[in-house]
Amino acid sequence: MLAKVRKRSGQRVNYDRQKILNAIAGANRDATTPADRLSDDDVERVTDSVEQAIEANEVVGVEEIQDQVEKSLMSHGFFDVAKQFIVYRQKHTQRRVAQKKLVDTYRDIFFADSVDIDLKRDNANINTDASMGIMLKLGAESSKYFVDNYVLPEEFALADKENWIHIHDKDFSLITFNCCQIDLLKLFHGGFSTGHGFLREPNSIRSYSSLACIAIQSNQNDMFGGQSINAFDYAMAEGVRKSFKRAIRDEVKRACEFCDITAAGEIDFDVCTYAEDDNLFAINNLTQIVGSTKLAQKIYRAACADVEEETHQAMEALIHNFNTLHSRAGAQVPFSSINYGMDTSPEGRLVIREVLNAIDAGLGNGETPIFPISVFQLKSGVNYNVGDKNYDLFRQACKVSAKRLFPKLNWGLTA
Repeated sequence: MLAKVRKRSGQRVNYDRQKILNAIAGANRDATTPADRLSDDDVERVTDSVEQAIEANEVVGVEEIQDQVEKSLMSHGFFDVAKQFIVYRQKHTQRRVAQKKLVDTYRDIFFADSVDIDLKRDNANINTDASMGIMLKLGAESSKYFVDNYVLPEEFALADKENWIHIHDKDFSLITFNCCQIDLLKLFHGGFSTGHGFLREPNSIRSYSSLACIAIQSNQNDMFGGQSINAFDYAMAEGVRKSFKRAIRDEVKRACEFCDITAAGEIDFDVCTYAEDDNLFAINNLTQIVGSTKLAQKIYRAACADVEEETHQAMEALIHNFNTLHSRAGAQVPFSSINYGMDTSPEGRLVIREVLNAIDAGLGNGETPIFPISVFQLKSGVNYNVGDKNYDLFRQACKVSAKRLFPKLNWGLTA
């Protein structure tokens, strides 16, 4: 009897008849029709024939044994099972080639510099020279290998390999959804949990801006693809309103202390709201409290200036955070986008203006921010036509886009 089998790796192992039986049985199960399938006695008979062909050898290779299985199946007239066995061999050959390619890929990920190979630069949003970037890339390539060889139907895997189709984010396709739109108006009401701690409802535009970044960062740690904030201006406008209430309260208190007077009533926050010009209703209410129209006007204008500066700082922080926060094991900044342009309230307009100003100013050394991708919505009657309330902001968006359009990412102008 045959003593040793030489594996493809060169290793020698003891001959095992059961492996031949299993290989034939596997091909037998894939036979086209039940009539083409072998009986148990047929499987034993073919295996005996294979052993007789190779028993004169002291050592025989795996490929030689498989060749004999094919010949024995065909010599006994089991052509359909022989065909299935040939297909089985081909699939496993392809998997071995893919496995070798995966190992070679691992070698490049570990030892090559990203400037030298495209593999480590296929996502400009990941630093694949950093340790966590390397680990993320290793996992991504392993996942693609598994999907290609064990999950996808063969015709789709082949079409993807030959570039007839492209399967976007194949590495994450089995474990998560791709891309998410986050409704901050709903998320912020009552606070929310990141999975590691509960965050209470924000009470200022600074907090709204910070938590918007945290929401995107937290969500992208749990899923793949881009994270988008729809109606960004409407959501941030709520934060401006809360900050303005505090600013009015603080300015009234400061004025009363400076002038040594006592407030003669409560602030009516229904009328004391932010406006781009003097809000006469607010000034009249403040006049009743401090006893002077001139002082009331100064208080109101100071509160407006306070909230404008706070909103400017909040939007500047938002842009810087979107380009420095880490997600996905610390290897990538969140792929973020924000949708705005439709809120015609004074608070919403302030947010739109200041986020555009922050993008226009750029990052610390004036670099163009990669994120967020800006989607400025256009609508007739809102901002599209001359005379529309937000037409000036549309013009500002066009100016900023011309200056700060990132080559690989597009601004969205949606009607």
